[in-house]
Amino acid sequence: VYDMQQPYWQEYARGVQEAAEAAGAEFLLSDQKSSQEAQVSGSLDLINQGISALVISPVQPAALPAAIDAAHEAKVPVLIGDVGAEGEYDGFVLSDNYEGGVLAAKYMVEQLADIEGQKEVLSILLHPGSAVGEVRAAGFRDEIANYDDFTLVAELNGNDTVEGGFEVTRDTLAANPELVGIYATNDPEAIGANQALKQAGKSGVDDVLLVGFNGDAPALELIAAGEMAATIRQDPYGQGKAAVEAAMQLLAGEAIEYSDPETKSIFFPVEVVTAENVDMYMPAE
Repeated sequence: VYDMQQPYWQEYARGVQEAAEAAGAEFLLSDQKSSQEAQVSGSLDLINQGISALVISPVQPAALPAAIDAAHEAKVPVLIGDVGAEGEYDGFVLSDNYEGGVLAAKYMVEQLADIEGQKEVLSILLHPGSAVGEVRAAGFRDEIANYDDFTLVAELNGNDTVEGGFEVTRDTLAANPELVGIYATNDPEAIGANQALKQAGKSGVDDVLLVGFNGDAPALELIAAGEMAATIRQDPYGQGKAAVEAAMQLLAGEAIEYSDPETKSIFFPVEVVTAENVDMYMPAE
């Protein structure tokens, strides 16, 4: 799993574990801790332990082929979970990230319709090379370009973190004090953006419309508290579960039904979470 410090990956691992146990399989976890080296060594270690199937959410998709080749040599199917995929993997389970970016832009346009004149917005990107981040940004960029009264003043790397989101927002507010919207391509960056807005005496709902991506519990709490407008919710638990189910199909000699057979992709739907529906997704106490 990518990094167990992040709520998203905690839910993902829970989905994998519960689906594996429901199928009568043993669950082994290797936490990559956002390290490409740990991704490679952890995968090879699991294969050497004699696993039957490997589900991996890569820190660096480019480093996947070596692990996939080693897995296939041991007759172990490989399911890629989110982030990005390279090599001869057997299945790729991911959110419809482009559609998520489109939904974020449509929501922003709808919510800011009453503001007159040119409207300036910021897009906070994931780290360079992030396949899902690029697609999320592209969906937003392509959709917002359809509206002449919106200007995307900056697309800046928030490095996937709260700190990165804070710094990008602080700097952009200084350069663009008329900013009316922020789209962060993950929720940690959105949380950082919220902190920068608060420091500037601004609301993430009434002053600068703040939209994140993931549906992480901390972001849902900010939405419920009226400090953040929305997030594009993924279902990491469901994705983890689907990856295990696909692995079990392969182990049973069955064919997987792909959303996109050419890329062996299984798409998971995304949705907009706002103050109106956030109660449906808040974690249980």
